[in-house]
Amino acid sequence: MKLIAIDMDGTLLSDARQVTLENAKAVKEAQEQGITVVVATGRDEREARKPLREAGLTLPVISVNGAETRDENGGVLANFPLEKQEVFNIINILREHDVYLELYTNHGAYTDHYELGIQVVIDVLISSGSKDDIETMRAIARERFDTGAVVLTKSYEELIEQENTVLMKVLAFSQNDVNREAAKQALINLGGLAISASASDNIEITSIEAQKGKAVAAFAKTKNIPMDEVMVIGDSFNDISMFEVAAIKVAMGNANPEIKELASFVTKTNEEDGVAFAIQQLLANKLV
Repeated sequence: MKLIAIDMDGTLLSDARQVTLENAKAVKEAQEQGITVVVATGRDEREARKPLREAGLTLPVISVNGAETRDENGGVLANFPLEKQEVFNIINILREHDVYLELYTNHGAYTDHYELGIQVVIDVLISSGSKDDIETMRAIARERFDTGAVVLTKSYEELIEQENTVLMKVLAFSQNDVNREAAKQALINLGGLAISASASDNIEITSIEAQKGKAVAAFAKTKNIPMDEVMVIGDSFNDISMFEVAAIKVAMGNANPEIKELASFVTKTNEEDGVAFAIQQLLANKLV
């Protein structure tokens, strides 16, 4: 293999949202052996870089589900934004079905409701099995605002109309299955959008061209790497498009069962350094 593309949340990152020492060590070992490693995440580029930087990793980043690709130095290689009218249509549908949303732009991620932004993170932590107490979870949720990973805005409409705003993704959350599924179907009916998810209670909406699989394939092409020399690692539905294009498809031990069924190998969980284990198996020629 000449290229490894790795999802972040639930994959490269532990439940504490950090790159573990073993995962960082394995990524560096792969790089030392001449393998290009890229992360492919639903996060925006800023939020993706933080845990990588803390782990001492310098990697290219495919962010917002493929809406933007940057090299290891932060230079933009490709981007596929949403049109303004598309975002207005998306927002109207989500509001109609009472589904909370966040807007991802070239300036970062935005919410128009602070408390709902906090509660969404708490809900995600609870659904992922976090054993932290509620105050600890609130502190984790507040950190998104404190670090600028998400910013409070008075109006999505004003933000969209700003001349220098580039619209990358709309991220929606609802624990109401009926509302969420109705909104999802309405979004599908719009056409021209990529609709995916990184958890059971969210919807991720990007341009039809902004998909992890397409971005990984395009990135590989810039490196003259054929897709039969690509391994991908992921855990959720927004990773399916990567599984569709790569030769080796690794599902995390904590992955959704449907994702595991698509995999050629199931590694350990994100809390057990599953990325490191998969890379070690590859370097030992056990996944070829």
